[in-house]
Amino acid sequence: MISALIYTFVIVGLVYWVETQSSPFSNSLIIKKSNPAEELETWLKKFNWGNRNELQNPGKLPVYKFYSEVVEILLSLARKMGGSYQDSLLYLREGLQDDRQFEKKLKEMIQGTWIQMSMMVVLTWGFIFSALALVDVKVSGLKLCLIAGWQSVGMSLLPVVIRYFRVRFFGDIGKLWKIFYVLRSLAKVPLSRTEVLTLAGVGEIKNIKQKSLSHIVEKLKQTCQRALQMGGSYEEDIQSLMAELRFQEKWHFELFEKRLMVIKLGLLSIFFLPSYLAFIFLLLGDLLSLM
Repeated sequence: MISALIYTFVIVGLVYWVETQSSPFSNSLIIKKSNPAEELETWLKKFNWGNRNELQNPGKLPVYKFYSEVVEILLSLARKMGGSYQDSLLYLREGLQDDRQFEKKLKEMIQGTWIQMSMMVVLTWGFIFSALALVDVKVSGLKLCLIAGWQSVGMSLLPVVIRYFRVRFFGDIGKLWKIFYVLRSLAKVPLSRTEVLTLAGVGEIKNIKQKSLSHIVEKLKQTCQRALQMGGSYEEDIQSLMAELRFQEKWHFELFEKRLMVIKLGLLSIFFLPSYLAFIFLLLGDLLSLM
């Protein structure tokens, strides 16, 4: 009984930790937490460019991904150069809403994985304690703790693997979104193209190594070169590239979903099925020793 309580405590602790760490904005299943994306969207809705006092003292800006950084750039330019950037904020809000929907789907997928893994734990230990209650055999607590420890290793590996694949599939996409939103927001600002590209951090595209994004990176380089050499508007090119990136993001989402299925099968076959079979082996061994 003590072993069951200890194991339950460990599993609940792991699930709680993952719920609070795995998502950029997550409402925990145990404790309701603040939502930075929603707070930032509310801030954008309430902000008034026509109020100079509000522009000089906008209050604490909610921090969420690169969106807050783009807003800070617009506020800084407005203080230095004047003008209204309401259209840029509206466009940023649209992107923020899309991002929230994407994160919601991603979070639901990850939570579904955790629920399935937790159900396997419940079923395994439900069988173990039911079997022990039905037969007059006492399996040593140390052996049960070893089984529990092996399963705990599998559960603790899950957030690490999920975080790795999340960065692998979406890390470079996030870098491109930041560049695109800054360029799009500053498309009509009276700044030199060199200053705009510097603020957008276009130089960071050399750090984007993902092969599936190489065609977008090349097109972005060509667009920036034309803007520097020939001037003119690059807005339509950026909008086209953003549409391509949105398509790539959806494709990466599908790849991530498939990887999660492989991860689940791998963890089940390495940590949970062997634990179940190990208990059967121990139970049969103790039964045979009594004969």
